[in-house]
Amino acid sequence: MKVGMILDNEFTGDLRVENEAVALQKAGNQVYLLCLNFGGKKNYEEFNGVKIFRVPISKVLKDKLKGLNNTLLNFYPLFWAKHIKKFIEKNKIEILHVHDLWMLEGALKANKNFNLPIVADLHENFVQALEHYKYANVFPGKFVISKKRWAKKEIEWLNKVDKIITVIEEAVERYVKLGIPRKKIFVVPNYVNLQSFEISEFDKNILEKYSGFFTLVYTGGFDSHRGLETVIKAAPLLKGKIENLKIVLVGSGSNFDSLKNLSAKLKVDDVVVFEGWQPVEKLPSFIEAAEVGVIPHLKTVHTDNTIPHKLFQYMLLQKPVIASDCNPLKRILRETDAGTIFESGNEQKLTEKILELYQKPELRKVMGRKGEKAVREKYNWNKAAENLISLYKNFGKSTEQK
Repeated sequence: MKVGMILDNEFTGDLRVENEAVALQKAGNQVYLLCLNFGGKKNYEEFNGVKIFRVPISKVLKDKLKGLNNTLLNFYPLFWAKHIKKFIEKNKIEILHVHDLWMLEGALKANKNFNLPIVADLHENFVQALEHYKYANVFPGKFVISKKRWAKKEIEWLNKVDKIITVIEEAVERYVKLGIPRKKIFVVPNYVNLQSFEISEFDKNILEKYSGFFTLVYTGGFDSHRGLETVIKAAPLLKGKIENLKIVLVGSGSNFDSLKNLSAKLKVDDVVVFEGWQPVEKLPSFIEAAEVGVIPHLKTVHTDNTIPHKLFQYMLLQKPVIASDCNPLKRILRETDAGTIFESGNEQKLTEKILELYQKPELRKVMGRKGEKAVREKYNWNKAAENLISLYKNFGKSTEQK
């Protein structure tokens, strides 16, 4: 099968897209990927057999067009429809695999003349995420972006596509309640890829930098729903009780500056380290340098229906996990005994959990071993990819029958 993936990014560092594209390629499909080029990338290249086509556009313009998506100034789907049509024609695409909800309108417009099967790959509960994304809640987005309109469009578009992929079991029930037939929905979780995440040698500079400290690590995006404010507010409560404490925040996002300001205001900037965005290949070293992995996401409808890669990355590297009580995080940590749960947004409860693990090094080791075992046996990409490959095999059978 000729699979045409559509991605609203450059295809750099997106582990989910990379894992899926390579898995489908290895399963005997030819994968073509249409994405963007903000400058400095090749407009065409190959990655593990996947053929990548990039459309040049400035990131500033792209962000503005995306922000105006599904508003009165709805030009972004037209931009994508034009390029998707050419992409389909040039490569004789047989299936469209569209990453993220907001990309579906452009794909549906482009597909009118082709009538190809469409797979909607939903990385998150985007409609609920808009409640927390900064651009949708400040001027001018607050006044031009209609969350009710997005909720209606989500149902409309998902009823038009052929299959839906979601990242966690909890999200299936949400889509069924929206009226989406259960048989259309496949779960392909964000489990860690053992082959690509395990590295032969850690970065010695990173390990040495945090040697001798009791280090907590967070890796990932910085947005209000990630709950990083809770971690920083816990720092003053911990400083007098853990003398060698370091809280290492690896990543960037919309509230990066406000988090740094909060750290300075609370006088914990000697404890809280902002490492900024880091290449994917550096992440294992930051995790290895830590004693504990933290996932402080605020409990919302959004975070109750998604799961972050970092959970399984922490577990694989034998780091006990302290996570907030979002449903998927709670379920998996209770099932595996690989960590502990605190009440979302409660820095006092987070402090108690951190102190408990600080005072119990043997418990940290036990949780770490259990986490690694669970990942190697169940929560790894080889297992997750089985549903994805099964979905495409069924498409192949349908095509042969025609």
